[in-house]
Amino acid sequence: MKRLIKSPIVNAVCIGLFTLLYALYFPRSFEAARHALESGALRGDPPFWTAWGRFLAHGHGTYIMWLLVAATALVIVLLLLRRRPYDDYHAALLIHCLVVALVLTMVAIGLLFAAVLSPGWITGKVALFIAVHWATVVFANLAYVLLCRWR
Repeated sequence: MKRLIKSPIVNAVCIGLFTLLYALYFPRSFEAARHALESGALRGDPPFWTAWGRFLAHGHGTYIMWLLVAATALVIVLLLLRRRPYDDYHAALLIHCLVVALVLTMVAIGLLFAAVLSPGWITGKVALFIAVHWATVVFANLAYVLLCRWR
């Protein structure tokens, strides 16, 4: 297991597949938001969820998606430029970055659960969870790659 963690190529493949999965799903939430806006399903939602639904319905979620795809591409390029495996120190640093992403994901899951229990439009709530989760994993990995460059 530790050998896999030390490999920059394994990290690049994992973050690439993770981003591919979310990049394929995220635009579907735009279509659902557009449909919810047209059908009036957003009426009666709290102001935050109405604003988020309108944000997605008007296609502005694309900016979030492309920012995260670009950040992932940067991470992958930096990982592939590394010619040798990481040492034990860097493997421990990656584990710490992933733990931070895991803790933030757990908080996001708790908030998603609370949001799902409140009345309103579910697809927008899941889309917000995906945006938060995707950003925490990609930026935790980017922080790892940048920290390893300087040490």
